Amino acid sequence: MSKPGFYFRLLLLIAPGGFSQFVSAAPMVELFTSQGCYSCPPADKFLAKLIKDRPEVVALEYHVDYWDDLNYGSAGVWKDPFSDPAYSSRQRIYNSRRLEGRPGVYTPQMIVNGHTAQVGTSQLAVTEALPRAKPPLNITARQSGTEVTISAAYDAEKWDSRSKATLWFAVFDRKQETQVANGENHGKTMHNHHVVRQLTPVAEFHKKGFEQTINVPALDDANKGCAVFIQVNNQGPVVAADYCMPDV
Repeated sequence: MSKPGFYFRLLLLIAPGGFSQFVSAAPMVELFTSQGCYSCPPADKFLAKLIKDRPEVVALEYHVDYWDDLNYGSAGVWKDPFSDPAYSSRQRIYNSRRLEGRPGVYTPQMIVNGHTAQVGTSQLAVTEALPRAKPPLNITARQSGTEVTISAAYDAEKWDSRSKATLWFAVFDRKQETQVANGENHGKTMHNHHVVRQLTPVAEFHKKGFEQTINVPALDDANKGCAVFIQVNNQGPVVAADYCMPDV
């Protein structure tokens, strides 16, 4: 994955009872898209609508790189400035897990909670997939300047503490506007939201819970946001997710 732009400051393992005041875990939607994909702008627009209308949903946008070398006749090739082979690999791993819904390696594609795949423009199918299962873990991320404190705990009735999962930290651009000069979308202005620029594993989650503070220099930019999520190892289901929220 992308190189980390932060460093660790504190690691503290604690018991699950200490997190009883935290809100329930949020569902997560991952959009795999490309600026070189003609059918992707409607999915990008749908993601923006989710971000606006469903603030409880953690929505992230990954730009794959397999469109970057495709020649669209006289319009030529467009290399997506936000593409990353790591995100193409992430999508392929999802495909190998045979998710429910519409698996495959294609754009636009939305993955809900690491469990269900749907065409990114299938708004009804994606919306219906959101409330199917309540994740068994709670996680919060509180931001103060460039420092983010992450706290996590599990519901003992729903989560086996011997299970192994990884906490991931994503830094994203809140908004990006790009004039596309070549490729399938030549002449268009692309509007992208929550474009993931860094995706980094922070810690293994197989204990009772933890609290950790990290420093993320990239968050000094007002256009940067961040999110955290816990995912069963080998890119299994997402069992907790949250945006970084101001520490008040």
